[in-house]
Amino acid sequence: MIITGLSGEFGHSEAPGMYEKHLKLAAHSGIFYLPPTHRAELEQTAAHLGKPVFVVDLAACRKVAESLRQIGTILHFPTWYGANFDALFDCLTDPDGQAGQSLVLLLNGTDSLQQAESENFSTLIEVFQAVAEARRETNNPCWIFLDTPARGVAALPEA
Repeated sequence: MIITGLSGEFGHSEAPGMYEKHLKLAAHSGIFYLPPTHRAELEQTAAHLGKPVFVVDLAACRKVAESLRQIGTILHFPTWYGANFDALFDCLTDPDGQAGQSLVLLLNGTDSLQQAESENFSTLIEVFQAVAEARRETNNPCWIFLDTPARGVAALPEA
């Protein structure tokens, strides 16, 4: 299982594409499908805007519980994190934790998890949607991108 922590470097000078508008506006935050061919552009744009990108590889996860642990490890959740849906929501919206800054999270390898545990995967998507909404309301937006299309997850609209 490959886990990639913080990704992207700051200081890129290439003109960002369509992602700049979305990553600048909290109203455009949420959970989206990101085609693999767009990943580099998104990471460059996030770096250009000074937004850290966290990458979680879930390809080897066959259970949502495994994916929740991976997410907690990459995002450095506190020791009380119980790797369940409620704890995921709490950690991602905790004003003392990640909620103090904007967040860009790339989830790779979600297709295997989606196939292995479709019901729990749907719940995971719902939790991320609730997190995005809660953080949008506090002006600490988050953008969560899946590398595989999923029910209830749209592609990022054209800017």
